[in-house]
Amino acid sequence: MKKILLLFAMSALLTVTAGAQTPNDDTFTVSDLAWDDEISWNDDVNTGAYYFTVSLSGENIYSACNLSITLPAGISVIYDEYEEEYLVRLNNTDKVFTSSHSLGCQIPFSAMNVAIYSGTNKDFKKTSGKLFNVYVTIDESVFNSSFSPKPIVKLSGLNLTTSAAVKYVPADFACRPFTTGIPTSRTLPVNVSAENKIGTLILPFDAALPDGLKAYSCNGANEDLLILTPASSIEACKPYIVYAENGYSGNLSGTATLTDDDNVTDVFADGYLTGILSATTVNTGYILQNQRSGPMFYDAEGVTFSLPAGRCYLTPPASGVKAFAFNFGDATGIEEFQGTPLPNRGGAGGETIFDLSGRKIEAPARGIYIQGTRKVVVK
Repeated sequence: MKKILLLFAMSALLTVTAGAQTPNDDTFTVSDLAWDDEISWNDDVNTGAYYFTVSLSGENIYSACNLSITLPAGISVIYDEYEEEYLVRLNNTDKVFTSSHSLGCQIPFSAMNVAIYSGTNKDFKKTSGKLFNVYVTIDESVFNSSFSPKPIVKLSGLNLTTSAAVKYVPADFACRPFTTGIPTSRTLPVNVSAENKIGTLILPFDAALPDGLKAYSCNGANEDLLILTPASSIEACKPYIVYAENGYSGNLSGTATLTDDDNVTDVFADGYLTGILSATTVNTGYILQNQRSGPMFYDAEGVTFSLPAGRCYLTPPASGVKAFAFNFGDATGIEEFQGTPLPNRGGAGGETIFDLSGRKIEAPARGIYIQGTRKVVVK
């Protein structure tokens, strides 16, 4: 019966909100988590829960609103199996609503849809104030292994409707409101294969470099050779190229921080590198790959790559270079050679020389080339 009433309520709201859509500057906000000792569910079996409050800051008097809220992994809206409903409650401490207003909530997919409406099309009493509370559970194990410093909450599909059926549509947005109740202690894996020796890394916390692992920032390039600067330690939310002569596999631990409160995408750029703290797909920039010439950053050329959390890709200015290589010294197998032609690598005439785009080169100038199975730097 409750489900039938909910569907009827949501349908009624859609009828009320029909009409032209007008953008405006009214805003919704999401509070930090707070603890409620008195809330209970499942016939009083559970008592006490975290919750957050969604509020409105508006200029007009409305009669209804609805929106979608996407919560991050590890935070779930509590479902009361006894009452067959989610624990989302009107918060009328600011006396925003009339007694005829009701709240409907559905979670058909990853987002939670919330609607506030009046069956008799009554106006709100105020333009601003607290709208509703959302009660949640927190899975600490998810956050203990998360690269994201703080959870990101997304609000979308926002609309506010007057009793005259004028619909206003504030802009969608994302925020990082939660600090209370969210674990910040993280232990995260770092892996560099012994074959490649090279990888990328970004962490949500400061960390000392373990034995056998070196880190470099990248702020420029000399043609197709990256200019690398050694780092003495790992800084939170900063992307690095990492190098391990014998490979590295281990865990680094720390307390997650956020150096940029305005960043709500988990993407952090520094110099030529862009690091991601949430898994994503990339089809621009340069992706670290091991092709026939060993590990280098190759132009994505519009191909979509899936990058796991904690990895980085290269985002240099437009250059036309097909691939960027490194110069850590002899450890990477890149040999230095002053002048041309390159030394004989076997056979009377020496092996054919190619640039990093695979073109045959007769008289190589300064740069990186492929000769046989070797990468060679000409300075």
